[in-house]
Amino acid sequence: MKAISHFCGGDLNLDTAGGLATVSGADQTRQAIIRRLCTNPGDYIWQPNYGAGLPSKIGSPANLGEIQALVAEQMAQEAAVDQTQPIRVTVDNPSVGVYICNIQYVDLETQSVQALQVTN
Repeated sequence: MKAISHFCGGDLNLDTAGGLATVSGADQTRQAIIRRLCTNPGDYIWQPNYGAGLPSKIGSPANLGEIQALVAEQMAQEAAVDQTQPIRVTVDNPSVGVYICNIQYVDLETQSVQALQVTN
């Protein structure tokens, strides 16, 4: 199944014919995960538990364990991720003010292991 291609904070993408670009498979899952991690909890009125709100945490003191648990909780709710396979989430602070979140999961549609890295 295809979806409209869109990354949080960006404009809609156009295809070569000038129409809306679409995305499917592992790329669609990656976009869905990023959208979930960037969406503030409560922004979707019909799904109040959807979203990690990671951008809203910028500028606040970081608790790596809380961030890791929050991301893991959201990954466990993502329908495009194979929930029968392990999901690995690590959060590191390699230097002052720099945070890196690594996520490894299995895409449900493609059954391929995927890695996603989110940095501030």
